[in-house]
Amino acid sequence: MARSLRSQGKKRTRAIKREKIFGPVEELRLQRLAEAQAKAADKPKIGDHMEEETVAAENTAMDTTNDDGPKKISTSGARNNKVARKVAKKHKANKARKSKARNTNKLF
Repeated sequence: MARSLRSQGKKRTRAIKREKIFGPVEELRLQRLAEAQAKAADKPKIGDHMEEETVAAENTAMDTTNDDGPKKISTSGARNNKVARKVAKKHKANKARKSKARNTNKLF
């Protein structure tokens, strides 16, 4: 019979592999990543010089705008989205079918 993954022999060999084989590789990888991260942290930020210009531009823009605030968007009324159009089309088709059925069932 095959041994289970929970058997003591399998557990022992996995622990040894984890420690002797994969452990050193993982440590070297973490060390390389830490060095790369440290180098990236030392570099100047891409948008640092732009922030000063945008702050100045915002201050001048705020002085020239009206006190009305941003334009409000209406949330009332019909939506013209795909689902609403589909429901309306289905409703219209059902209405036409029902009226046709009423007209054809008349005997006189």
